[in-house]
Amino acid sequence: MAFPKNIVREENVVQLATWNSIHPTITKPMVTGSCHDLPDSVLSFGPAIIERPEILGSPTHVHPFDQWIYLLGYERFDDFDAYCELTYDDRIIKIDYPAYIFVPKGVKHCPLNVIRVNKPIMFIDISITEEASVRVEAKTTARPKYQHVSGNKKPE
Repeated sequence: MAFPKNIVREENVVQLATWNSIHPTITKPMVTGSCHDLPDSVLSFGPAIIERPEILGSPTHVHPFDQWIYLLGYERFDDFDAYCELTYDDRIIKIDYPAYIFVPKGVKHCPLNVIRVNKPIMFIDISITEEASVRVEAKTTARPKYQHVSGNKKPE
């Protein structure tokens, strides 16, 4: 599946192209930005509007870079009327409030199970790396491989 490409309009200014999520329950168009747009930029940013229960980021995995996951109310950031559970290392974090979760490199995490959504929420995935992108069509040769983990097995 081909995705529209962002357009560099002038130095350090990128016009974002919208695309459809790989998750059928995420129906609003998405945007992303990463080093694939501007090689000197090492921020990877991917928001999504979630209106229905969904499981994101499965299976449990680790990254060779830090990651931040934001969960906010969509209309108002502080109006969070949803319930999520995030697998984080060897525990489950229960979230029914606006939050961000810092995931240091090497920490196993996900899936993010969005169990209940009474009002739409904003999910934002952020990482700082020269190699990763949250866009599905990112070149796999330039992207770190996820290290899938199960049970208590340590990542290699």
